[in-house]
Amino acid sequence: MSGESMPADTCGAVSLEGAAPGSTPAATPASSDAGLNGPIIRDVDEAGLQELVDLSQTLPVVIDFWADWCQPCKQLTPILEDVIRELDGRVVLAKIDTEANQQLSQMFGVQSIPTVVALIGGRPVPLFQGAQPKDQIVAVFNELLKVAANAGLTGRMVDGSTGPKTNPLHEAAMAAEDAGDLEGAIEQWGKVLAQAPKDQVAKESIARLQLAKRVRAESDGSELSRADAAFVEGNVEAAFDTLLDVIARSKGSDDEAFEAAQERLLQMFTVLGADPRVKAARARLSSLLF
Repeated sequence: MSGESMPADTCGAVSLEGAAPGSTPAATPASSDAGLNGPIIRDVDEAGLQELVDLSQTLPVVIDFWADWCQPCKQLTPILEDVIRELDGRVVLAKIDTEANQQLSQMFGVQSIPTVVALIGGRPVPLFQGAQPKDQIVAVFNELLKVAANAGLTGRMVDGSTGPKTNPLHEAAMAAEDAGDLEGAIEQWGKVLAQAPKDQVAKESIARLQLAKRVRAESDGSELSRADAAFVEGNVEAAFDTLLDVIARSKGSDDEAFEAAQERLLQMFTVLGADPRVKAARARLSSLLF
C-alpha cells in the first residue's frame, strides 16, 4: 500500500512522547470531562472518519485496522475490546476493515495488519502493529490517557450498547492469563475449543500459553530453550533461526532433536498466525524437509 511508513519497530508499542495535540494544527478541545453519548466500540468506514476526528478533540480514539482473513487480527480485536470496556468510556475504539476501506488504509500508511493507531486532537499517532498481550496493550493505553489528559482531552463516552460481548469463556481464559494461571487459562481455552473447534483465537492462545509454560519450566540452556525464550521476548527471527538450524543439523542423524525442533517451530507458527515472518520461515522449513 502507498502512504507514510509506520515506525521501524512494528512489533511493539511505540513511544507517545510528543504526541500531544500541541504540535498539531490548531484545534480547540472540547471541555474536559465532557460527556458524550454513543458507542465506545464501533465499525467505521470513510464516511465516519470526520466523526472520529471530531471525537478526538474530546477524548482519545483508537483505530484497529483489520481484515477477515487476518488471524492475528482475530486474536487482537477481542483483547482490544475487552480493554476498551474496562476503560469505561475514556477511549473510543474504531474498527476499520482494510479490505472494504483501502483508501483509509492508505491514508493512515497501513502496511501490514493488525495495525493500531490513535487519534489525539485530530493527529494520528501509531501505537503498534501485530497481536500484543493484554498487559502491553493496557500499558500503551495508560500512556495514551496520560498524553490525552495533559492536552485536556478527558471526555467520556456514555454507551449503553458496546456491540457484541466477549464470549464468557474467552473472558474466563483471559482472566486466568491476567492472573498468571497458565494451566487454568489453557483449560479455559480448551473449553472454548470443545464448544467451537474452529475458534482460531483459542487455538493460538493455547499454543502461546503452552510455549510460555515451557519457558517457565525450562532453564537448561539448550538451543530449544533459548529459541523459546527468544520467541517469548519478541525475537521471532532469532527463535526461527535457532530451530531451523537444529532441524538442518539433526535431519537424518538425531530424530528426537529433529522432531522436537519441528514441533516447537510449528507451535510458534500457530501463535503468529498470518504474520509475514511465518511465511518466510515456512519456506525455509519446506526446503529443509523436502
